[in-house]
Amino acid sequence: MKFNLQKRLKAGVKAFLNPSKVQPAKFREVPPEPQVIINDRLLENKNVLITGAGHNIGRSIALEMAQQGANIFAVERSREKSEQLQNELNPYPIQVKCFIFDISQHQEIVNLCNELEASQIDIDILVNNVARQTDKIGLKNLDLEDWYSTFNINVFEPMFLTQAIVNRMRDRKLPGSILFITSIHQWEISRWVSYSASKAALRAIVEELAVDLAPHNIRVNGIAPGWIAENEDGTALPHPYTVLYQHSIPPRYIGRAAVYLASDYFSKFTTGTVLKIDAGLSLYNSRVHEHPPR
Repeated sequence: MKFNLQKRLKAGVKAFLNPSKVQPAKFREVPPEPQVIINDRLLENKNVLITGAGHNIGRSIALEMAQQGANIFAVERSREKSEQLQNELNPYPIQVKCFIFDISQHQEIVNLCNELEASQIDIDILVNNVARQTDKIGLKNLDLEDWYSTFNINVFEPMFLTQAIVNRMRDRKLPGSILFITSIHQWEISRWVSYSASKAALRAIVEELAVDLAPHNIRVNGIAPGWIAENEDGTALPHPYTVLYQHSIPPRYIGRAAVYLASDYFSKFTTGTVLKIDAGLSLYNSRVHEHPPR
């Protein structure tokens, strides 16, 4: 017993004097999901309009907000995805309605707003999620039609929809919350010039509208995700450049962030903020590559 104690003390002193030789601890696995799901009805009786709600981030926002008691009004161009989302939302004691159209069609947005008004539905939370990516890289493949299409879907039509929803909020003197799903590529280059530029525009829009709408008690915020993806079984995908956990982010974490920003309980005094959720992806650079954390 005495010998073992002396041996351990000697090893401890050696480690203290020569810390570089001590092997760092390794994570055995990614921490598991909490077993208790927070379900405090944070958005109870709120009416939420979500664009691009049929898959990935939009779908997760719809599901997470439904869990918190919000009525979901979903915009999705795919009938199949709309029906699937409807089925997933049916178990919740909320109102659900899916509008099937392409957000790039200006007149369809007019029709949507007219239908909401005719049905006397006041939107409390607007989530501008729909987005278009592109495969055009750099000036060599400059295509003005591609730029127009990207900005039309990512910026112009969401702004038109936001104006229509906000005008009704102001006319009826209703507080509200506007969310824009941007991207870390509002700061970091993506090599898709039109896409990065459109996301940078959204960042500026969040800040400008936050000031413009503050007197009307309408908050405006954004979420800038990293790589959001998962397998069909709900597991994440490997990604060595995402420094935290080294895999993609399941979309439900963006949904939970949307609940946080939309909820007055958490974010009553939060406006003009873009919340980055990328598991450290935007921190990766050549120096991190040359000297990776151990």
